[in-house]
Formats: sequence, structure tokens, C-alpha cells
Amino acid sequence: MAILAVHRSISVNADTELLPDNPQRQYALIVNNGATDLYIALGSEAAANRGIRVNNGGGSYEINATNLFKGRIRGYTGAATNILVTEW
Repeated sequence: MAILAVHRSISVNADTELLPDNPQRQYALIVNNGATDLYIALGSEAAANRGIRVNNGGGSYEINATNLFKGRIRGYTGAATNILVTEW
């Protein structure tokens, strides 16, 4: 079976869903392509200065076999920021 990758660009401003629950998730990459730091929450609401910090200007967070999380992923930024998301 072929792996289908999904690529999205999301404008985040405040608490925003980056990825929904996905029991089939094998991998995800979240890249902060903007000028404002991103805070990621796994399975809960995202907020400033809480959770996993992804630095602005290309910082990234990878979900793979060693830290596989299949639940909802949310992100927070204090100003509109472009986030790139890839999942398979």
C-alpha cells in the first residue's frame, strides 16, 4: 500500500488546530515558517509559553516512530504566522 502524504499551510493566530486525531498517523512534521514562535499542545488546547516551543524562522517538530502521537495537535502564536504541516 502506498503512503499518501498530506501537506498543508496554515495561518495560525491564537489557538488553532494543526492536525486532527488520526489513528493512521505514522509521521508528521510541523515547520514554523513565520516570524513568531509557535507553541504546540498534544491532545489539549494550545497557549502561550506552554507545551512544545517551535522557534520562528524555520524551527520544526517531528513526530515519528520514536514519539508517535496520533491525537489532536493544536498550535498557538501571538500573531499571524505561517505553519507548514506534513502528515502521513
